[in-house]
Amino acid sequence: MAALPAALFPAISSAAIYSDDFNSAAGAANYNIFITAGATGPSSDATFGYDYSALGIPVAPHTTDSTTLGLRLRTDNLQNSVGTVVGAVSVATKGLSLPSQYVVSADVWGNYIGGTSIAASGANGSTGMAMGIGTAATSLQYIAGNDGLLVEAFHDNGGGANQAYRVYTDATHPNPTTSSYFAAGTSATSASYTDPYYSFLTSQTAPAAQVTLSSATQGGSTPAGVMGFAWHTMTITQDGVNVTWEIDGHTITTVPDSALTFAGGQVSLAAIDTGLSGNSTAINQLLNADIWDNLTITAVVPEPTSISLLGLGIAGLFLARRRK
Repeated sequence: MAALPAALFPAISSAAIYSDDFNSAAGAANYNIFITAGATGPSSDATFGYDYSALGIPVAPHTTDSTTLGLRLRTDNLQNSVGTVVGAVSVATKGLSLPSQYVVSADVWGNYIGGTSIAASGANGSTGMAMGIGTAATSLQYIAGNDGLLVEAFHDNGGGANQAYRVYTDATHPNPTTSSYFAAGTSATSASYTDPYYSFLTSQTAPAAQVTLSSATQGGSTPAGVMGFAWHTMTITQDGVNVTWEIDGHTITTVPDSALTFAGGQVSLAAIDTGLSGNSTAINQLLNADIWDNLTITAVVPEPTSISLLGLGIAGLFLARRRK
């Protein structure tokens, strides 16, 4: 049978399901918030409506009203975490009912304090920016306790050797050298910032306002391959067969639905530390932060007119073949 003309295939559009620009502190009521405990209180915090211009951070790429308000997540920032393997803070949506195919997207900025400069590994800055789907939104989403799919990217190289980019499938952490999930392959650097695959993440300098605040730590520039000190767009696409994670349109991991068990239909954002140690100084507490903005969830649907055209096209080809 002859191949169908490309013009007959359904065009794909998106229908908005949920969005949040995080402009209001009152928006916290729309989320369940989970924080690892410290000795005398919460170890971390989630601040909705945070004005990130205080850190010299420019307007996020998908902001349409020129505001510099977003969601700030800081982990192990107020005091050391206790009783867990790592420190973390996560926020999860409430009451969403998502279709079988959808896309989650958000702008994210990773900020950290350097040692003598903002090198590959920051001082007390070894935290990752994480996004998840399929959670029941009843528990902290972190390394040892996610209940769906969770992906994490470190803004410095604090994740450790070949662990700057991570995927967690129902609280397990597949090895990037033996799993088939990573677009960079299965080499010894497939999840490391040093791998050439991540060169689309170019070297960055800290905002001038941060250099003024702490020239001793915020000078210099990051190596290529880390996400720090720039806005990036993180996306998770659930197409009903696979879950694909992208950064700035570059595929990082693809995990089949068959490898996952989803406890619910909620979406989470998180900051996850590699340990339990908190920041002891005010400047560390200020500069070690992840900023999220412009969260959107859209359903992926075929255009109705295109579906009709596809049906007519198939019928026409079938009739033409019969006449022949």
